[in-house]
Amino acid sequence: MFNKLRARMLSLQFRAIRRAVIILIAKIPKDLERAIIFGDALNHFLMMSPFRQLFKFSIPKNIKVKVHDLTFDSPLISASFKDDVSSLFQWQLIGIGGITYKTVLRIPSEGNLRPRIQEVKHGGNYAILNSLGLPTKGVIRFLPKINNKKLIRFNRPIGISIGGNSFEEYLSVFSEIDDHINTIDFSKFFYEINISCPNTDDGKCLSDDLESLKKLIIKFRNISSRMIVVKVSPDSNNEEVLKVCAILSNIPKTAINIGNTKYVKASDVGLSSKTFSKKGGGLSGKSLYSNTLKMVKLIASNYDLPIIATGGVSSYDNVKELIDNGASLTGMATLLVSDPFQIPLINYRLSND
Repeated sequence: MFNKLRARMLSLQFRAIRRAVIILIAKIPKDLERAIIFGDALNHFLMMSPFRQLFKFSIPKNIKVKVHDLTFDSPLISASFKDDVSSLFQWQLIGIGGITYKTVLRIPSEGNLRPRIQEVKHGGNYAILNSLGLPTKGVIRFLPKINNKKLIRFNRPIGISIGGNSFEEYLSVFSEIDDHINTIDFSKFFYEINISCPNTDDGKCLSDDLESLKKLIIKFRNISSRMIVVKVSPDSNNEEVLKVCAILSNIPKTAINIGNTKYVKASDVGLSSKTFSKKGGGLSGKSLYSNTLKMVKLIASNYDLPIIATGGVSSYDNVKELIDNGASLTGMATLLVSDPFQIPLINYRLSND
């Protein structure tokens, strides 16, 4: 009871502080990224201080989920949108069942010009639109991050999201990372292949060439025995998603992540060229949930394939409904930055089901 009360109090305080930071830092000029940079710095300070113990919550032992050879302490995992250790560490402290590093590309990239991330309203709900353009430090600078003792000591699965602008880049990044993690004394890594690129002009990437995708996954499987997850876009139609499932169903130790940000025009959510550098970007938030649930039902009724449901998941009711309809895990993104202390509250409710 005490831990539930503590989580509720921290949730209220976090939301109030977050709103104050956005009002003071990100409104004039309008640029949510300024608030994010400040928030990351503040979080880093907290995670280095004794105050981090306030964020620590145990995960009930009866909500573990096994997917292939990996056991997740909770069905709630982080989506692949952050790579700073302080954020990933905080989410593990509060009770996330597994983490995923944001997408890694071969060479460093600054991404798109700012402003490239903003708060918006969509379908009557709070949402975030981003056109970050996959900023990355590149694979060479990413490799030393992987063997981080603070993250590994939780002994929970760690995903690495692989991206690329070509078949060859995907394969090169995967091979370099796999060679590196084979030298690490930790066995709970898995891979996520990001085949959708909602921050590009057309919103898609390798998802347009499923024959190349099949060849790529087979090459990955020949290199590594670790679980491989393919992340598709919410913009993919039913036929496209089922074709990806058909490929995965014939390759061992694979899973599908049916969510990512949804491509939306900036003008459709009230942004202009002064407040958003691109014509559109990836939308995240509650309004994605109905499509996420629809896709879970579609896949579960056609294939016996582990499903990670990501997109608009923001409550216990969402998580329970997705699991009841066939999802193995639920990926969190917007909730982790808007109200992360919902994670222990959802875990506690799941333990009483």
